[in-house]
Amino acid sequence: MSSDKFDLGGGSVNADEIGRIGLFLDLGEEERGAIAALCRKRRFAAGEVIIAREGDDHDVYFMLEGSAEVQNHTIIGDALRLDGLGAGAYFGELSALDGGPRSAVVRATDDCIVAAMSPSDFRNMLSEHPSVLVLVLHNLAQMIRNSNLTVLQHATL
Repeated sequence: MSSDKFDLGGGSVNADEIGRIGLFLDLGEEERGAIAALCRKRRFAAGEVIIAREGDDHDVYFMLEGSAEVQNHTIIGDALRLDGLGAGAYFGELSALDGGPRSAVVRATDDCIVAAMSPSDFRNMLSEHPSVLVLVLHNLAQMIRNSNLTVLQHATL
C-alpha cells in the first residue's frame, strides 16, 4: 500500500458520518456513535490502492467521501472492473470475516475518506446488531449470485 495513507486528525469518526453508510441507516444515534468510536478515518488520493489483492490487511472500510473501484486482473495483466463504490458503501468484509487474503484490488477513483474498522470489532458489531448482520448476509448472497452468473456466462461463451 502507498505511504500516502494516514489517519486523519486523531482519526475520529462521528455518528452522523456512520449514519450515512447504508448498513447503519436504521440504527439510532447512540448505536451509530458506538460504531463510529470503533473506526478511524483514513484518506486516500485518487489512483491510490486502498486494498491490495492478497494483502494481509483485514480491516473493513466504510466510504465516507469519494469513490473507488473494485478490480481484479486477468492472466495477461488487464484490469477488470468488478464494482464501483461510492459514498455510503462498505467493502473488505470477506477478509474480515474469514481472515483470508484479499480477493481483489480496491483503488480510489477520486480522493476518498474512509472509516476503517478492525476485523474483530466488525465481527463483534455484527453480533450486537442483528439488523446489520442480515444486511451483510443479504449483500454476500447477492455477490455469490452475481459471481455464479458471471461464471455461467463465461463458461457458455
